Amino acid sequence: EAVLGESLQYILVEDQQAGIQSIGYLQESRSGRGGFIPVSAMKNLNGNFGYESEKDNPLLQYVEVKEGYEDIARMLLGNIIVAENFIEAVAAWNNSNGSGPRTIVSKNGDMVSCQGVMVGGSQDKLSGILAKKQEIKNLEKESAAFVEAIEKAHTEQQQLESIVRVFETDLQKRIEDKNIAVRNETEAEKLLFKATEELKHAKRHLEIARLEQEQLLGEESDIDDQMKSYNQALAKIESDVKASQDEVAKTTEKMNSISRRMETFNQRVMDIKLRMTSLGAKFDNSNHTLRRLKEFQEDGIRRLEQLSQEILLKKDRKTESVEKIGQYDQMLPDMYEAFRKLEKELEANETDYRNIDEKLQESDKTVSSIKSEREQILEKRRYLEIEQSQRRIKQENIAARLQERYHRTMDDYQSEIKASEKQSDPVNIREMEDSLEGLRKKIERIGDVNLGAIREYEELKNRFEFLTSQQEDLLKALDDLQKVIRKINQITQDRFMKTFELVNEKLTEVFPKLFNGGTARLVLTEPDKPLETGVEFLIHPPGKKLTRLSLLSGGEKALSAIAFIFSIFLIKPASFCLMDEIDAPLDEANVERFNELVKIIGDQSQIVMITHNKRSMEYADTLFGVTMETKGISKIVSVNFDRAQSQ
Repeated sequence: EAVLGESLQYILVEDQQAGIQSIGYLQESRSGRGGFIPVSAMKNLNGNFGYESEKDNPLLQYVEVKEGYEDIARMLLGNIIVAENFIEAVAAWNNSNGSGPRTIVSKNGDMVSCQGVMVGGSQDKLSGILAKKQEIKNLEKESAAFVEAIEKAHTEQQQLESIVRVFETDLQKRIEDKNIAVRNETEAEKLLFKATEELKHAKRHLEIARLEQEQLLGEESDIDDQMKSYNQALAKIESDVKASQDEVAKTTEKMNSISRRMETFNQRVMDIKLRMTSLGAKFDNSNHTLRRLKEFQEDGIRRLEQLSQEILLKKDRKTESVEKIGQYDQMLPDMYEAFRKLEKELEANETDYRNIDEKLQESDKTVSSIKSEREQILEKRRYLEIEQSQRRIKQENIAARLQERYHRTMDDYQSEIKASEKQSDPVNIREMEDSLEGLRKKIERIGDVNLGAIREYEELKNRFEFLTSQQEDLLKALDDLQKVIRKINQITQDRFMKTFELVNEKLTEVFPKLFNGGTARLVLTEPDKPLETGVEFLIHPPGKKLTRLSLLSGGEKALSAIAFIFSIFLIKPASFCLMDEIDAPLDEANVERFNELVKIIGDQSQIVMITHNKRSMEYADTLFGVTMETKGISKIVSVNFDRAQSQ
């Protein structure tokens, strides 16, 4: 296939006249182009290409030719040599000195033509006519085998279905007979069981009647004697019953009085137990309160000692401060004089800075203009390089087309043009272009030979319509998504800005209560882009300058964070608020202010706080503690301050 190329599509005709008629028909009907090989004109071609037996490996010895077509096969494949691979093919072509024009092809289909043109590459996306014919033959054979197998399977299926239908009818009949026999058997069993039961009942009734008859005969004589003794006993029993009834009435009265006394005693016992439990609880609470008060007293004594020491230290610092103030008052005039000198120097430096800044701006303008000119030059250069590469590609395409159609290179045509210019009658380029244009028009009138173009066009048209509809659906879905995104962004932005303003309002209320003054606010880093902006927490503690959260001390950071959290919480308070050791990093003064704020928040929410700070415990309404009196057994102890105070 690589060697023959377009020759595979040629049609064999009887003689040259048949070929002329075929070409004339194609021209008249404008049905495209075609190649025709006259068989009679090739009979006397018996060329000898002079193969060397040791080196040459002609392609004809691998091809089976039908009888009568040997001359055509030698004409098309007579000068073709087969090589093992493309490298050996190139080497064989280079070594073919004086052997005539020969084309060498490798087993992979790579080829070196008689003019030295090399054709080859990957065969992954290449499907030749011979391969397609072979594939079609194989598919036809497989299709025939499949059809035969399907027909055979259909016949077997029909036979099996008829057999299955016979078996099914027989099975249905047997099942019906079996059901009838089972029904008859059950009915007979029922009748048998009923008869046996009736027989048993009859025998039982007969025995009972016999026994009753014998018993009645024996009891008839004993009944008279027993009636007499029963009457005597009955009279005695009646007298005993009257006496016992009197005794029962007396005992019931005694039991009622005793039960009333027992109830009073039980009520008194319950009251005493309840009082004992309440006294025990009060005693435990009193012990806990006494222990807590002792601890508070010890803490107060320690705190008093610390305060007295702090007072002494502050007095010493006050004296030192008074001395330092006197020294600073003496140094203040000199410092004012130095400050005025620094201001003068600063003004001089500012003028120099302005001059330098103006020069730098001018130099920046020149640099930017030079950069813009450089970019323009580079852009022009890129455009020129692209045009040059396009022209080079066009030149290569033209050279390839010339080589493919006319088996000649651009150098051959240039040498012919130069030779014609040297002659007396030079080549007229205008006439050549006109003739070329005429040939192109003729080729256009002839048209293509591709018979599958209509089917391919229909397939491509259907696919284009399908893809166009998909594109429209996607564009519509994308537009809907953009609308939804814009709506969500608008709602998100409105809610975010509303919450942002509410948090700032609450910060102005909460922050001064925790810091005993000062201000704090949230600031957007990019106010023009609320959905992409960051948030900064700016804090102005009392007596300090405005700063960020990261520049504060640990206690100030904790208080600021608490203020921010409580500001968010107070916008929409929850029913419960759980805090886990939130007051751990705070000192005593800050704990007092924190607990005051917690007390205000507690009016709206139920607060549960885990803490180890005694100051925070003092503000609680109820305390819960976990103790371990015995090892491994935990016990919960609770104290309600309001109830304890009321008692």
